[in-house]
Amino acid sequence: MKTLAIMLGSVVASAAWAALPDRSVRTVNSSSGQFVVRGPGIAQLSTNSAFGDSALIDLDPNILAVTCERIKQGLLRELSMVDLWRGRVYVEFNPMLTANQAPVIFAKPYLDGWQYQVEMARSIQRTKLISGLVQVLLLEIANRNAGLRSAEIPLWLSEGMAQVLVHESEVDLVVPHPERNFNLVNLSWQVRQAARRDPLKETRERLQTHAAFSFTKLGDGLPYSAPDETWKTFQASTQLFVRELQRLPGGRTRLVAMLYQLPHFLNWQTAFLNAFHGLFSRLLDVEKWWAVTLTHFTGQDPTQAWAIPVALQKLNEALHPPVLVSGSRKDMPQRARMSIQQIINEWDYLRQRIVLKGVTAQLFSVRLKSPPELSALVEENRATIENYLAKRDQIGMARSLPGLPPMRADFLVVDVVKKLNELDALRGAFAATNAPTAVTNAPNSSPARKAGP
Repeated sequence: MKTLAIMLGSVVASAAWAALPDRSVRTVNSSSGQFVVRGPGIAQLSTNSAFGDSALIDLDPNILAVTCERIKQGLLRELSMVDLWRGRVYVEFNPMLTANQAPVIFAKPYLDGWQYQVEMARSIQRTKLISGLVQVLLLEIANRNAGLRSAEIPLWLSEGMAQVLVHESEVDLVVPHPERNFNLVNLSWQVRQAARRDPLKETRERLQTHAAFSFTKLGDGLPYSAPDETWKTFQASTQLFVRELQRLPGGRTRLVAMLYQLPHFLNWQTAFLNAFHGLFSRLLDVEKWWAVTLTHFTGQDPTQAWAIPVALQKLNEALHPPVLVSGSRKDMPQRARMSIQQIINEWDYLRQRIVLKGVTAQLFSVRLKSPPELSALVEENRATIENYLAKRDQIGMARSLPGLPPMRADFLVVDVVKKLNELDALRGAFAATNAPTAVTNAPNSSPARKAGP
């Protein structure tokens, strides 16, 4: 299917470019020979002078070939690797793609290795261009020793590495169009600040005002329909996560080792734990490390956090909100605490939605005061409830009546209740592990004297 998709994409793109009035389609090889860029020259495109992250830039084969090489060199520096590429990357402008659509990547196996095709809209944002090229470069690295099964690059890794390059590169990764031509030499003006800015400034500001993604949520990725604010928080979380992984002992080498192992496992988590063996033995260890990292990065004072028993009590109270219940219509409602699972299972959606919105707000407050060891579990509970609310809003409020086939909402309720039960089990295990040691009398100690009058 991948081979067919590549052939159809190339045929459609070639036919579309052939229909242009000026058929001067260029094919440009990059300096290393890894990239082959094909498309019309800039004369057929409207030059956009804006060059911010949110502005659309028009692509030209010559300029894009240089951009590909710059992004590759920046990525190799971040991974401490030399340029030993094996898979050629064919980049083509596809006029059938809408403006600013994310690049479409295809991988095709051959007897001597893998080759890749990237189709792009002719106008695209700078950050989307960098993210697409970083993704195909990471895929090429991972597939160098792969068989017939291509690696699957997790979104947190490709987007996190792209954000590192965007914010920390000392050179312009995306080459701007020349502004003047003097004696057949293209010239353009650039203004640079002498003082180096903090590459994590925007990330810190974002994560101080928006809850960062937990390690588990980073691994889940994001749907294409995610709100813009959620996507920005995801980008900030991935940038910090990848940067902190690089700072671990042998972090860059371990990331490369993870890439090489990806084609040989069905999930990236196994490759991750193998590569970072000795630092993390379980995914829960990564979650705890990430929670501590976020605490220090966002400036939260650990000395102001609750003690673990207090935080567990606050979490339990948040997950068992006070509600009014009555045994029958004749009885007066009584205030009692009910679990989230009961509310989701037994209440109508409009009623439970009001309570669950308050629960997510309270869990956010609990997370800010929780110790680092517990904050990840608090955030996972909050994210699970928020995800349930978002999906339930989309699929509708109605559930099936007894005796009738289940509806989509019924399956969603079963899934979220199961997830919340698993989180309750983790909370119970955490409480048992961190329970205070009981004080007992020593064998030879004398019994306490009985109080007398």
